[in-house]
Amino acid sequence: MATDPSDFCTNALCGGARDACGCPHDINTQALMACPSCGGEWWREHGGTSTRCLHRACGKEGSVVRRAPLYAPAVDEAGAPLDIPDADPDDCFAELIDGSWTNCGCPDCEQRETEDDETEMYG
Repeated sequence: MATDPSDFCTNALCGGARDACGCPHDINTQALMACPSCGGEWWREHGGTSTRCLHRACGKEGSVVRRAPLYAPAVDEAGAPLDIPDADPDDCFAELIDGSWTNCGCPDCEQRETEDDETEMYG
């Protein structure tokens, strides 16, 4: 059992596992940003576009995405499911760098999972 506070979501309304709750504070729904000027890192919210370094001593533009979000948030900050019937394919982060994938809940992922299940069952 994890006892380190950093293992849990920073959202007081959630309190789930830091990397698996699916809320906007889940690190897998955020982009890990890195500043080439100061070397600082931080998490940028899903859909965010700012490239300004958040470190007070730096604040320069030009930060880069070190790790893209793995999936879009599935629940809001209060834990209520988000209604995403027509997920934008550009927001689907199901394909991972190592070639594996995870079902983010969008129609394409649901279809792919069904096809994979049928392939496993029937060859």
